[in-house]
Amino acid sequence: MVYGEIILGVALILTFVVAYIHFPLFRVGIYLLLLLIIIGTFFKFFIKKYNQNERAIIFRMGKFNRIAGPGWALVIPFFEKEFAKVDVRTKMINIDVPVAFTKDDLRLKLSGVVYYKIVDPNKAILKIDNYMQGLMDLITSQIRNIIASMSMREVFGSLPKLNNILADAIRHATWKWGIDVPMVQLKGVMPPEEIAVAMQQKEIASQFMQAQKFRAEARKVVINAIGDAAKNLDDRAIMYLYIKAIEDISKGSGTKLIFPAQFMNVMKKGFGVGSGLSAAGIDMNNAVEAIKQKITSG
Repeated sequence: MVYGEIILGVALILTFVVAYIHFPLFRVGIYLLLLLIIIGTFFKFFIKKYNQNERAIIFRMGKFNRIAGPGWALVIPFFEKEFAKVDVRTKMINIDVPVAFTKDDLRLKLSGVVYYKIVDPNKAILKIDNYMQGLMDLITSQIRNIIASMSMREVFGSLPKLNNILADAIRHATWKWGIDVPMVQLKGVMPPEEIAVAMQQKEIASQFMQAQKFRAEARKVVINAIGDAAKNLDDRAIMYLYIKAIEDISKGSGTKLIFPAQFMNVMKKGFGVGSGLSAAGIDMNNAVEAIKQKITSG
């Protein structure tokens, strides 16, 4: 069996030699095959391909040599190596600062987006160990520092200006890392819960005072318009007559009227008012006309 394999191998070698000597086309085919093998080996081990958005840090014998990409780049094995690859497109980071104190010692919570781009891959990889972590820490500290120099009123009153100030401050610090920050966009600035509650209470108190004034004015007008009969009406009936009269006056004028919200419920449920007026001996249409005259004349 072994002798058969040896004889077959010798026969193949002799056939190859005879074909190589006596057939020129065979020699050309061998040369082309060798050329293809050499080219394939060269591209596999010596050529690196980088897309349009990619850049590579190339080391030669342990030292920084160049930045490769985009396209094909020659990297000599054993002497050179690809140390790192970076994406140079503009990217964004979602930021969330749970606590930042203003100049007047009020606590704010901020959220937003920071856009950044690597403009010098060499610095981004070699000047800082982890540029993403460094960028996040820097953004948080800069936001807290700038918020600390402003009052809460200034923060809420100049958000576009605040975005520009933050972008300039962060860009100035990250430029040494080869990173540009073209834009900062704060999307949410939340005051402390106690401040939000106080603001809501102030708004509620203001609406309550407005409603009280509206009710007092309505009662005064209705009593003056229809006399002592109005004293027998409850607040719901008085408000219905007053608002109905104002609506009739405004028809055709193109004027938009805004009433306190709780009084509009009276209009929506006005079907129960008619019986109350009848019980007091008041004709609703006549009462509305009298109130309209009183409003327009007064």
